[in-house]
Amino acid sequence: MSIIVSGRHVEVTESMKEYAESKLSAILEDKHKISSARIVLNLEKDRHFAEVIVHGKGLNIEADSESYDMHESIDTVMGKIERQIDRYFDKKQDHHKTGHRAAPAVIDDPDANDFDYVEE
Repeated sequence: MSIIVSGRHVEVTESMKEYAESKLSAILEDKHKISSARIVLNLEKDRHFAEVIVHGKGLNIEADSESYDMHESIDTVMGKIERQIDRYFDKKQDHHKTGHRAAPAVIDDPDANDFDYVEE
């Protein structure tokens, strides 16, 4: 799985790149369907934006966040993307039991079907 970190209107330092990659790789470590992820960091005046786009087989998930600190934006967007990915994989999980259900037991009592009706 490849993780690409890029920046718009901001030079991405090595520490920001490592911080974002470590956060995302911890979230995606056991998700085998994901093939690539892209993290885009953006700066407009004093607002810091972080955007994460995750691609996989039949999977495109995006999340973004805005704050006044880049690390806070990264933390917030990682929380959002983690919730979306967990929700996706929970829905895709097979909830059926393995094997077939046992047939209900049949009672061989001939009086079991006798009903006493009371008329009023």
